[in-house]
Amino acid sequence: MHFFFAGLLAFTAGTVFGIFGAGGSILLVPILVYVLHVPVKTSLGMSLFILMFTGIIAATAHARSRNVGWMIGIRWALAGIVGAYAGGRVAEFIPGGVLLTTFAVVVVVAALLMILRKAPPTSHDAEHVPALKGIVVGLILGFFTGMIGVGGGFLLVPALVLVCGLNVKRAIGTSLLIIAINSMGGFMGFAAHEAFPWKLTLIVTAFNSLGSLLGERLGKPLPAQRLRPAFGAFLLVVGTAMVLQNILGLFTKGH
Repeated sequence: MHFFFAGLLAFTAGTVFGIFGAGGSILLVPILVYVLHVPVKTSLGMSLFILMFTGIIAATAHARSRNVGWMIGIRWALAGIVGAYAGGRVAEFIPGGVLLTTFAVVVVVAALLMILRKAPPTSHDAEHVPALKGIVVGLILGFFTGMIGVGGGFLLVPALVLVCGLNVKRAIGTSLLIIAINSMGGFMGFAAHEAFPWKLTLIVTAFNSLGSLLGERLGKPLPAQRLRPAFGAFLLVVGTAMVLQNILGLFTKGH
């Protein structure tokens, strides 16, 4: 029964991922750890494997609607792989609680920017975004997401909107491409020291991928100007929950 429940949750997580281009790891890891009782490090590696395939499938679906900036995506992904590796090495020396709290605060700030800040002029031509800007931002976000061990869509989508001037739909599709490529690099790192339950991994991947296709269809008719504040509100809820969870964790440890 818990496998069916986990599959349903993975399908829901994939739907959210397909609509917003984010939320993959933050929703998948708790499913793997708390519902399927997979060890944390194994769950992180499985999540990256799942995001790799789900990201490819969802990005392909978004590409059919011309909502993927291929040049930006590839530049950011290649830079992000390098940054993520460096971030993963640095994370060894930083307490996990500090990393999670920092990430949660950044998510809340990104959410507020998405909700309150006026959108910059949008560009549908990836060539108009300076290559150096994409590489630098890709490195920084890759470094940060590498420390946390997540796909990074919560940071990628706001960055693509606020830094590069993409509309939200194009930012979501591009984010999925970047996540897929970066997740491949992260998974290879975990595969060097973790063994994965492949049958379970493939089952969850299938449910998550199907959900991402539904998410792409659900998000297609929504106008970009409505997706932007909706994504910001979604970010705000998740980020605030993470901040509160970390604060409660500190009080619990104190007692």
